[in-house]
Amino acid sequence: MIKLITLDIDGTLLGKKKQVSKKNIEAIKKARESGIKICIASGRALNRIEKIAEQIGVMDSLEYVITMNGAAIYKYNQKKEPELISETLFSKNDVKYIYNCAMDNRLNCFSYSKDIKKAYVIKNKGPFIWFMKKISKRNIIIYKRDEMDEQAYKIIIYGNKKRINKCRETLELKKYEMFSWSYLSGNTANIEVNPNGVDKMFALQNIAKLENINSDEIMYFGDGDNDKRVMQWAGHGVAMKNAAKHVKKVANYITGHHKKSGVAQMIEKYLNSSKNAL
Repeated sequence: MIKLITLDIDGTLLGKKKQVSKKNIEAIKKARESGIKICIASGRALNRIEKIAEQIGVMDSLEYVITMNGAAIYKYNQKKEPELISETLFSKNDVKYIYNCAMDNRLNCFSYSKDIKKAYVIKNKGPFIWFMKKISKRNIIIYKRDEMDEQAYKIIIYGNKKRINKCRETLELKKYEMFSWSYLSGNTANIEVNPNGVDKMFALQNIAKLENINSDEIMYFGDGDNDKRVMQWAGHGVAMKNAAKHVKKVANYITGHHKKSGVAQMIEKYLNSSKNAL
């Protein structure tokens, strides 16, 4: 019996024009009415999740939101305000280590610093930085080697694929969590870097303990590299049709494309099952 459905956002819950479809909203509503709790799990920061949390009823139902790939967990209170349950950040020295590595490999970085008004970059130019400034609404600060006064939830590294791979090899010595990012073009690549042991599975395990829910009572929907581990852990891992092959390989089920309300398809299938099992 499923007690918790957890949803990734980009490439999963969001469909055409990056909107939540009416079908997905209605299916989530039906799941909640049957006694199933809903949770959002995203690499996004909280400010880019709240509208979606309101749309699908997470805010009204006082449910959980996992942000920054698991670095922060929030739960909505009676005032429909997000309360911080836990957070795990890079130390200032870790941030310096990552930025120095990026500098050595002629790459750029963008940090989701603890101060939500700040983001450190190596170079304040190019489409990557323009895009990150637009979606994060953070003030840009140029990083100077070995100078850092902020911890960070996660850091995104951007640049040439070969140099990204070389930098990644260095960062692996610190056992940071690293995920390939969704946005790729030409010879460039992006990776998200989180503190050691911090990912969506880490966060969802904490929520499961708080709610006394077992892993086999959780259905998880996702499509990307940062969904893979938690999808394997959850009893019902669901990959979208548009998911990468290596993600589909570890999933228990494959549902429809995110642009065709694949989330609703699987939820409806579960709810319509006579034995409440797939």
